[in-house]
Amino acid sequence: MKSPSKLLFMFLMISSTCMVASSSNWLMTWMGLEINMLGYIPLMFLKESSSESEAAVKYLVPQSLGSTIFIASAITSTYLSNLQILTVIAMCLKLGVAPFHFWFPPVMASLQLMPAFILLTWQKIAPILAISSLNSLLIKSIMPIAMISALWGGIGGLNQTDIRSLLTYSSIGHTGWMLASINSNYIILIAYLMTYILINASIYAFLSKEHIKSHKQLFSSKEPLKYFILSITILSLGGLPPLMGFIMKLLVLMFTSAQIIILFGLIAGALVSLYYYLSLTFSTLLSFNKMHLTKTQMTSKQAALFFLSQILPLTLILFFF
Repeated sequence: MKSPSKLLFMFLMISSTCMVASSSNWLMTWMGLEINMLGYIPLMFLKESSSESEAAVKYLVPQSLGSTIFIASAITSTYLSNLQILTVIAMCLKLGVAPFHFWFPPVMASLQLMPAFILLTWQKIAPILAISSLNSLLIKSIMPIAMISALWGGIGGLNQTDIRSLLTYSSIGHTGWMLASINSNYIILIAYLMTYILINASIYAFLSKEHIKSHKQLFSSKEPLKYFILSITILSLGGLPPLMGFIMKLLVLMFTSAQIIILFGLIAGALVSLYYYLSLTFSTLLSFNKMHLTKTQMTSKQAALFFLSQILPLTLILFFF
């Protein structure tokens, strides 16, 4: 990741997202999405393994299909307005939300931790911003997809033991909440995106130096306070009150104009996700009173990311409201 070529592709990925955010027509949006895809694919190769090559192909094919559907919809919707729904399908395919998530878990399973973290966080920004620029009728048509995604993100994570798979299905569920937040205040969408990225960054900071794959290895460390903080971060991702993840979900429910059945689906998906996160961290939380806190050390990056993920989005909300 420190080579000049990697820095160039990272710059392309970031600048293309800014292009999508500032574009005023569909052609510039399509170009930004294409550059974003082409800038991310080289970043998937850290160890030059065959699994990473397989993940790159599995990522390239649905992304190219989504781009093709998107530009075809932009051209034909000038004459047939009913075909604008294809724009929604194209963006949902790029996001990997249910029921268009068939490519997302296999790609995540084959990636190293850093490319997987980028795919979970930064790669969601450009398609979500493209969806937020649609008209209100198309945004309302996304609400059933948001409900299905939230439900599937909760149900799909129930039988998972791999940490990367848990984060994958959690991402599918959170993307459903992001789609629901598009139908509310724009600040809520930005704050939700910021909260989700910071919480995932905090989890990545804890896992980056550990060779952990299953949930049984996750909390078997000799540094109990560090993994207690990791438990709190994971529960915040699941939406346990009164943590930041719960506050963001509550704001989406308060300000969105979705139908009541959509809201019930979102809440049900969040409750199922919270169930398996509680089962994941239950033993660590119960043993906190036995921990020797004076023998535990945390790096400044881990502590800073944890407090930023819980405090910074709240200050943003208080500033605008």
